[in-house]
Parts: sequence; C-alpha cells; structure tokens
Amino acid sequence: MKNFILSLSIILVISCGPKNSKSTEEILATNDYTLIQKRKGEIKTQINDLKFELNRLDNVLEKIDTDKNLFLVSAIKLKHKNFSHYLNFQGSLDTDQNVVIYPELPGLLKNIYVKQGDKVKKGQIIAKISDNGLTDQLEQLKLQRNLAKTTFERQKKLWDQKIGSEIQYLQAETNFKGLEKKISQMRDQEGKTRILAPFDGTIDDVIADIGSNLAPGLTPILRIINIEQMKVSAEIPEIHIPYIKQNKNVKIYVPILDKQILGKISSVGNFINPNNRSFSIEIKLLNKSNELKPNMTVSLEINDYENKSAILIPSKDILEDEEGNFYVYKLVIDSNENYKSNKVMIQKGKSYNNMTEINSGLKENDLIINDGLRQVEDGQIVKVISTKI
Repeated sequence: MKNFILSLSIILVISCGPKNSKSTEEILATNDYTLIQKRKGEIKTQINDLKFELNRLDNVLEKIDTDKNLFLVSAIKLKHKNFSHYLNFQGSLDTDQNVVIYPELPGLLKNIYVKQGDKVKKGQIIAKISDNGLTDQLEQLKLQRNLAKTTFERQKKLWDQKIGSEIQYLQAETNFKGLEKKISQMRDQEGKTRILAPFDGTIDDVIADIGSNLAPGLTPILRIINIEQMKVSAEIPEIHIPYIKQNKNVKIYVPILDKQILGKISSVGNFINPNNRSFSIEIKLLNKSNELKPNMTVSLEINDYENKSAILIPSKDILEDEEGNFYVYKLVIDSNENYKSNKVMIQKGKSYNNMTEINSGLKENDLIINDGLRQVEDGQIVKVISTKI
C-alpha cells in the first residue's frame, strides 16, 4: 500500500508540474541530452521529498495505532443449545426369515416347482418327494375305515336296542377310532412329501437336483429368504446397561452402501454373556428396496444422553494443564474497554461430534477465545477480529 501511494504521488507530481514548463514528452522529443538530464534530476528531487513526507506520516500513524502490537483472536459467544450424545458400536444385518429347507422323510426328489429368484407365498408347494407308497397305504386305510365305520354303526344300533354283547360294541368302536387315527397319521406323513413355503419370500438358492436321494434333516433342498423385514444385531458391553433402553434412537450407517438409516431399539437382551461381558440388542428395519442384505456390517450410534439446554464449546478450545485440569480462555473487558484473556477452569461433560458439554465454569453469553488460544497468556490484552455464536 505504501509503495502504491508513493508511485501514485510521483505520477501526480510529474503530471501536475508547472504549467509553463515543458512536459517530459516534449523534452524527450527534443533529443537534447542536457534537457533530459536536467528533467531526470528534478524528478529524483521530487521523489526524495515524497519519501520524506511518507516517513513522517508513518511515524505519526504508529504512535496513534494502539492495536498494532495486540494479538489477534476470534471468539465464540456461548448460548444454550440442544445436545444429544451417542455411543458407537458395530453390528450386523440379518433376517429371521432365512431358512434352508430339509426333508422330513427319506425319498427321491421328484420335482422342484420353483427356480432361484422366484417369489413364493406361504403354504405354496415348492417341491415334491416320492411318497414310497404312502398314497396307496392311505387309500387302503380309508377303505378299512369305511368298513369299520359301517360295522360300528350297526353294532351301536344293536347295542342301543339291548341286542348283542357289550364287548362286540366296544371292539367295533375301538377298531373304527383306531383306523381314524391311523389315517390322520398317514395323511400327516403323506403331507410331508410336499415341501411348502414356510413364509412369503424369495427362493435364494436351489441346492438339490431332481432325482436326488434325500435324507431327513441332512440333505438340503433349497433356501428361502425374506429380506423385507430385517434386523440389526449387536453386542453391547455391560457397562452401558443403564443407558441402552428399548425405543432409544439409533443412527445406523451401512458403509458398503454409504447410507444412514434412523431406527429405534426394538429389544434389549437380559442375558450377560460371561465370555465377553456383553448383552445383545436388536433394531427392526423395513427393507422395501431390498438394498440391505444379511451379514452386512453396520456401525451404530445409540443415543444415551440428552440435554435440551447445554453449554457447548468446540472440543479443540479446551486446554489441559500439567495436573490434568481443564481450562479455557474467556474474554473479559478491562477498565480501558480492552479485551483481556482470562484463564477459567471448567468441568467437562460428555463429548460428541467435536463438541463438548460444559458442566461448570462457563455460562450463557460468555465470550471465549476460539482461534489463537494456544498463543495467548492469562491476562493478555487481545484484539477480537471476529465473533460467532
């Protein structure tokens, strides 16, 4: 700025010289060495005079400027704010409706009525196992039951008329009811040859091939899954038991999708695992877009604390002394209307997202140093260049 003023002054002096004197352009046009040399000397004299005047001005300005040696800082004016604190944990996604279907009876896999990716409804037939003659046995039992029913009904009529022996009546009744039970059991066995969808879902994988010899509980046939209803499962250290409650707010972040979901804790376990001293929680989630998949890893932020009227300051503005005590620099105004730094001891509360709650030592409308606090000392006069709330 100083050089700019000097240059401007020189231009003005040269351009505003005596009106009766020749201009520099005119002198240069003469190509007269003596005249040009003379004009050069005049300009040098004018420049030296201007430099002298500038130095005088600078000396006076330095005496008047009382802020030139003050340290520059920025400040924050404190206000009560809503503060929510969250705990961080790791969890994983899963669904309760993720089942591998196994046969209950031995036999050959006769047919599979679905393929991978098909949507199915609860109770829909999705595969068929050979019945090994169960259907024929069931038909034979039905014929025997029909005969036993007729016999029983006739014996009952005779017995009601006091004709015949009681034992004959009881034998007919027992035979009929016994065959009814056998048919019920046979129907149940025959029904197990039809593999039904246990819930609405999607065929995720067809594992067995048609014609495979199936062993009960050992040979998988297919996998059916429903991911519209998902859940997040996590293990929480027991130290957090007082703060983890049902219906607490949770922020769920899925790294692979770069997506955050808001949820609530749906259930809290009552069992403490003795191996890792933790308890389990679950968060139910709707997954209509089918983006979420079982076994995806997620990070959880669980709300454990709220303060609707907290004094909050940036965590970086808190300093620690050699004895482990925490302090900040508060700005106070001295008798000369100057800002002065004042070292104030504080009690910290919880910290989250680079902000710390102050339990004691500061109050609303206090002004604290934000930028520049590590260079100031207690009781130092400073100049505040900006203040934010």
